[in-house]
Order: sequence, then structure tokens, then C-alpha cells
Amino acid sequence: MEQTIPPPVRKFKSFTYSTNVEWKSDRQGTLLSDGKPMIDISSPPEFKGIPGVWTPEDLFVAAVEICQMTTFLSFGLRKEIPLKSYISSAEGLLENVDGKYKFTKVVIKPTIVVGASWTKEEVEALVHTAHENCLIGNSITAEVVVEPDIIIEM
Repeated sequence: MEQTIPPPVRKFKSFTYSTNVEWKSDRQGTLLSDGKPMIDISSPPEFKGIPGVWTPEDLFVAAVEICQMTTFLSFGLRKEIPLKSYISSAEGLLENVDGKYKFTKVVIKPTIVVGASWTKEEVEALVHTAHENCLIGNSITAEVVVEPDIIIEM
């Protein structure tokens, strides 16, 4: 009787990220994290916050957008994508659902310019892979949609 050896179990690391928030006045404070610049924060003007200051809502949408880009870059570097530029914009839809506000959708619109050695289909596949592996997008309940504009530079 042949003995079957089970495949090795892959161990994954765990990571912890720390931030600190300090109240300044009214509905405004600062966001701090060791070794990073301080950011002024507030609730948004729609919720009686201070205009022109970063809000949790801004940072939520930004986190999804940043994760999509950095995941795309990570996979792209491994595949040696001839990336010329990556610029994106994102919008998050905040809606009242069952009496509570929540983000229901985040739409990310990257414009990606690559060299002629790649096809539009290859770049689209990489965008899709990044979308499927974005840890922030995978951690939220809001629908995340990525609508890329891909330009092949000759």
C-alpha cells in the first residue's frame, strides 16, 4: 500500500497596523502613526464637520483606491509590465441602508498607460487579478468596481 504524504501547510504571517487619533477642537483632530506625517481630520461637512480636512469617508475611499493601485503594481512588477503611468480617481457611494449610513459601492477609474509589448487584454487581466486580491476590497461589504481606461503606447 502506497503512503500518501500530505502537502506542506503554508503558514501566513499576521500583521498589526497602529494609528492614534487626538482631538483638537469641535469636530476636528489629528491622525498620527509612527514615522508618518500627521494628518488633520474631521467629520465631513455633510455631518457638521470642517471643510477642506480629511475625513474617515475620504480615507475609506482612498484606502480602497490605494490598495487597488498597489496590488496592481505588485503583480505588475512580478510580470514586468512596461508601465508608463497609472492615475486613478475613485468615488464611494454612502447611502442610508436600514436606518444606518454605509458605503454601498466604490468605483475606481484608473487610466493605465503601458508599452506596446503588452496587449489591452493582458493589462485588463492584471487589473482583474489585482481587484480579486486587493485586501482592503476583500475586507469591506461595499461593492468595489474597477473601470480601467487602458492605453497602449506605441
